[in-house]
Amino acid sequence: MPVRVNWDRTPVSIHSESKDELESLILHLRNKFGLRKRSLVMQDREEGGFLFFLYQPCNPRWIIEHDYPTQSNPEEE
Repeated sequence: MPVRVNWDRTPVSIHSESKDELESLILHLRNKFGLRKRSLVMQDREEGGFLFFLYQPCNPRWIIEHDYPTQSNPEEE
């Protein structure tokens, strides 16, 4: 599931259909790069799904290099 980042707003917002995906990204950013200033994950009332806000600088590569959790397809098992 893709993550969408809105770099054109202040604070930067990160969006996804999956709350777990965003929580996983937050852990990655905190543990690997020390990013701590952010909001909680909340429902995106305008576009659906979930989002959180970043309140400190973040390199776009940090988000790209994250291994996002994959959901297994029961039909493949």
